[in-house]
Amino acid sequence: MVTSFLEYLTTNDRNSCGYCKNEQGERTPDSSVTSGGAWAHNMNAKDYGRLLDMGWRRSGRYLYKPNNRLTCCPQFTIRLDVTKFKMSRSQKRAMRQMNEFLATGKRPVCGIKEEDSVEKNQKKSSLTSAETTSTSHQEPPSKKMKDSDRPVLTKKEILNKRFLEKCQQRNLDPEEVRAERKAKDAARQRTIQSYIDEARPDWKHKLEIKIIPVDSREFDERSNESFDLYKRYQTTIHKDHHCRFAGFRKFLCDSPLSIEKRDGVELGSFHMWFLLDEKIIAVSVLDVLPQCVSAKYMFYDPDYSFLSLGTYTALREIDVTKRFQQICPSLRYYYMGYYIHSCPKMRYKAKFRPSDLLCEKSKTWLTFDACKELLDKSTNSNGFTEFRPEEPQQIPLAVDDILVYSKREILTFAQALIRFPEIADNNEFLQKVRELTILILNSEKTLQEPIKRRHAKNRQTAHQWTQ
Repeated sequence: MVTSFLEYLTTNDRNSCGYCKNEQGERTPDSSVTSGGAWAHNMNAKDYGRLLDMGWRRSGRYLYKPNNRLTCCPQFTIRLDVTKFKMSRSQKRAMRQMNEFLATGKRPVCGIKEEDSVEKNQKKSSLTSAETTSTSHQEPPSKKMKDSDRPVLTKKEILNKRFLEKCQQRNLDPEEVRAERKAKDAARQRTIQSYIDEARPDWKHKLEIKIIPVDSREFDERSNESFDLYKRYQTTIHKDHHCRFAGFRKFLCDSPLSIEKRDGVELGSFHMWFLLDEKIIAVSVLDVLPQCVSAKYMFYDPDYSFLSLGTYTALREIDVTKRFQQICPSLRYYYMGYYIHSCPKMRYKAKFRPSDLLCEKSKTWLTFDACKELLDKSTNSNGFTEFRPEEPQQIPLAVDDILVYSKREILTFAQALIRFPEIADNNEFLQKVRELTILILNSEKTLQEPIKRRHAKNRQTAHQWTQ
């Protein structure tokens, strides 16, 4: 296994927020705060997976963890157990519309709503505010009648009443009947794979999915094509007119993770290409880790936005995770990055159910529904809340046990203090070490000597599926 070597970069409280943008798409300055950052010279998949479970993410080789108590937009790690995933109506529609387009070439009449509209939310907010002002001097509305006071039953109540009467007439247990119906509904439940299997050779278009290691020759051969697609996406969707190839490589191609095989699955960093008639129309940037597939970023050709590619690519990523889970049962989670309750464009992640959010304090997982209720009730100015405030914070690593690298030698921090006594007098440095132990909590020791990364340009390994 490759040893991990991280260079701790301390806190960053002078950073622009990528989620608070004005109408021109410009970032709000000095509003985002990170608890810590680190430069990953090298890292194995297992160590990075553990950092994900403590709220860390990566941008290229830079690892960061938001300070949710101070940042303008609290960011909570969100994950989905793919073994429990069920598609919603809109997600089924995205799969169906893609198949209809591939079969006939006809565009869907209407797409699906992939994210909450910022303008719509702002109008709704202003409208609510105006209504509140206009009605503030009016008499309060009359109290809603209790169910027992209503003269007319709702449709749901009528159907339930009829159901109970039929069960009574036939001498059946209502709960057993409900359980039987639920089992039949589950058997009829459409899966992502069932839509993929509909593909036929005589369809007008062919969609091919390929998962390519970022350090492979095949990846390099089409890197310019990927960048051109990324540039069009950033310019059209995010109003970013300053895209450079070097920035693209640094952000989405460079990775500290080395390719390693475990339990029949290749771990590491990959680009998932969506090729329509051999042309790349969308790219998902993924990290495959021992416990999950972590979705880092996705970009697509704006000319094909009518295919609801945000939803469709996510569903195919979930399907890939399911395929890996069948090979390696412990790889059962699909990580969608950060959920940001205050950002309408990021709320779509909660539509992939049932999902969980990571508690900032206890580093335990709670269902999204339970967390949403707490987030809605938050009294903090930035909307932050602890999902399990009663839970004790995990015990950090003992400072003396941390492995450090100094003068081409690996030793424990306690040994380093003896070997280099001047360190013991540097209070600023000691404080940074304490910050680090809190941020990485009880994950295994990851600060070790770097191993030169091998760029396997002749690697031909790629996962490939065709529709």
